[in-house]
Amino acid sequence: MAFILLGASPAAAHYVYQEGHVYRTNDLCVHERSEISHGDGGGYSRVDVSSTTILAPGGAFPCAHANHKPANNIAAKIQVLAWNGSAWYVCAETAWVYNDHTTWQLIIESRMLGLPWCGTGWYGTMGHGYVWNNAWYGGTMWSGNHWLPDYSLSATEAPTHIPEAGDTVGVLDASGNEVLDADGEPVTVVVGEAPASGPDTAIADAGTSLTAEDGSTITEIPLYQTSELVTNNT
Repeated sequence: MAFILLGASPAAAHYVYQEGHVYRTNDLCVHERSEISHGDGGGYSRVDVSSTTILAPGGAFPCAHANHKPANNIAAKIQVLAWNGSAWYVCAETAWVYNDHTTWQLIIESRMLGLPWCGTGWYGTMGHGYVWNNAWYGGTMWSGNHWLPDYSLSATEAPTHIPEAGDTVGVLDASGNEVLDADGEPVTVVVGEAPASGPDTAIADAGTSLTAEDGSTITEIPLYQTSELVTNNT
């Protein structure tokens, strides 16, 4: 289910998010929440990942007990997708981020400062969340659509197509154009892949941690233009 909160005025915050379990067993539940909002105007993304397990004090309550994991055993990543009028493309993304201490929850946020990086239009957060339990378990969560930088959510009809894990999608540059390789073919990436290896000890892009009003720790991490990442890697 998608949730939309509208502010009372254009200056007030509104956001779109979805949440739910992306993996669920008696031993391990991975819950994820993905959000897209206008933030400072250019766009704000957030992904919450939590690890829980069964609670059984006189009864069985799946996913009810915090399942603390050591450092580097919870992984999260943000991909920001933009709609070009006919398909979803990856616009920007973060590196994989891992918990830096024993905890049951990892929350990351990132933002496009100024204007949206791939032009005015519909955007969404594809959140990735995984927990290590001798292998990575988890998945992806789509936030829903948000028009950026317009505050009214009424500029054009919202796309009905929902991107899913495993989709192969193109990449947009800062002008909103499709990125092509040296042979003139579209550059593509696969949405929703898990971390390529086990728990990371480098904690790349550890970011800056801050404490939210509810006491949870949120890590703000750098967001990169995907077109620059794929160009540098080719």
